[in-house]
Amino acid sequence: MKNHLELIQHSFSTILLDAIQFFPQNKKRVNTESFGLLFGLKKETGYECDFAFPVGSVSKRTEDLVQPDQKINEAIQSAKCLFSTSKWIGTYHSHPHEEYFEHWADPSNADVEFAQYLKLPYMVIIALTRNGKENKPLSLDFSVGPAGEYFYNKNKHPQDYPDAKLLNEEVNFIQGEFQKYFFTIRAYHFNGNSLRDVDLFSTEAELLQMLSEENINVSALTTAQTYHLRKIEYNLRNGGSKRSEYNTEYHLNRIKKMLEK
Repeated sequence: MKNHLELIQHSFSTILLDAIQFFPQNKKRVNTESFGLLFGLKKETGYECDFAFPVGSVSKRTEDLVQPDQKINEAIQSAKCLFSTSKWIGTYHSHPHEEYFEHWADPSNADVEFAQYLKLPYMVIIALTRNGKENKPLSLDFSVGPAGEYFYNKNKHPQDYPDAKLLNEEVNFIQGEFQKYFFTIRAYHFNGNSLRDVDLFSTEAELLQMLSEENINVSALTTAQTYHLRKIEYNLRNGGSKRSEYNTEYHLNRIKKMLEK
């Protein structure tokens, strides 16, 4: 498998909920962009992100730009002391918009500059818009689309689109709806000079989609049923073998039988 980032455990849901939390509720509100840190470990061809840490305080939030302040630096140092089994591998932030448009989850010129400053392997961007008045259950689409590479241009405004080129390849990304929102999540790898599209996967998202298709309400599950969910997510993470598929089916059926009682 080529270079990729995989969101495991609760990292996908944390990124999504944080973006919804900071979505502007009216046009006068400026505190709109979520921002957080990604922790995980390097695998053979990419990284697993097992923890997303929301950082609620930044020095400036606008619809197009997020600038972290000293509190973020303090949070990073604290996290390094506690997250002994994970390393700081990147950041995430949201791009809230009034409506969907093509390339809305692409990095801005400021995003590329920020990546050059941090020099971390990954950046995740979640673009979202409010597209309904009533809450909807989570629905996901694991999509494939053209990949690009993005370069900082000091002569452009921070909110402008960076210099970019289309690559002769495609990458995986995640789209979906939840509550009143439609969203796209994409992952980018910093190669020392530019941000480049990479495959984004999430076993947590796969699990949530599986439960949705089976009409299983996550919020109604008991502790015993949640145990089986963890087993399913683990098997999805280590998928590819018939044994993993068998174990996934076994634990899913156990949950369904428990719900029938």
